[in-house]
Amino acid sequence: MRVITDVNYNQFDLNLLNVFDAVMTELNVTRAAARLNMTQPAVSNALKRLRHLLNDELFSKVPTGVSPTPKALEIWQPLGEALNQIRQTLEPIDFDPATEMATFTIALNDFSTALILPRLIAVLEAVAPNINLRTIPNTHINASMLLEQAEIDIAIGVLPSLPPRLRSQTLLTSSWVCAMRRDHPLARKKLTLDRYAQAKHLLVTLTGEATGIIDPLLQERGLNRRIGLTVNQFSVAPQILVNSDLIAVLPTRVIQLSAIAAQLHLTAVPIEISPTSIKMMWHERSQGNTSQVWFRTQLAEVCSHL
Repeated sequence: MRVITDVNYNQFDLNLLNVFDAVMTELNVTRAAARLNMTQPAVSNALKRLRHLLNDELFSKVPTGVSPTPKALEIWQPLGEALNQIRQTLEPIDFDPATEMATFTIALNDFSTALILPRLIAVLEAVAPNINLRTIPNTHINASMLLEQAEIDIAIGVLPSLPPRLRSQTLLTSSWVCAMRRDHPLARKKLTLDRYAQAKHLLVTLTGEATGIIDPLLQERGLNRRIGLTVNQFSVAPQILVNSDLIAVLPTRVIQLSAIAAQLHLTAVPIEISPTSIKMMWHERSQGNTSQVWFRTQLAEVCSHL
């Protein structure tokens, strides 16, 4: 691996690479300093020395912190892999859940909370009694930022795009179903695409936008639908449906979790929708962290039985 050219390797301070890795991870000098237990001036001075040695600015200032140059992006992956190998060699590789104390913060929506957390907490109480969990809402648009800023450890939900510094794993999938109250006028008929488009709809939207995954598919066929109500929680959707003329396309697992599922008429969606994948996403800074790896493994194992 040759990422440093025209530099006397014997005179190169390897601590500078640790600083570089922290700044690349955080994209913020202040957070990198806290991560390294250094002062901000010390980190800035280390970057100045590294810029001189590599003959590159490495970072430019942006409102949220710093942005890496093409050179910084080019050398970070091989350097990061080498540093991780060194850390894993020198640091303890085992995480003992029976004795370790740790707190994990997760961003997730109410559906994922109801589906996953009851089973997860049962596992943690049995094998990791000193582990604490903190949860905050995941609106999809805030997950990447919260991970970048190290305010959460994991985001769980439908994550259509993945920024380059974040990693993900599919936890489970869910098909879709069209739901309405049992005595809804459409419950007595075959739900054609035209009838579906003409109905009044309930949309669960975590971002607040009155557009769902089905709307572009309708528009391709020259159809539009009326969104009569938007909500930002899946758990309230069944109760709203049984008390209104609204219909909704929901993940099948949402219906399975509802205590009033028997009061709903369920039918196939009259347009093909791919099953949705519920994923967990984490920042690459925690990729090799032993406690984080253990926790992600527990999450995946719990979800494999759902």
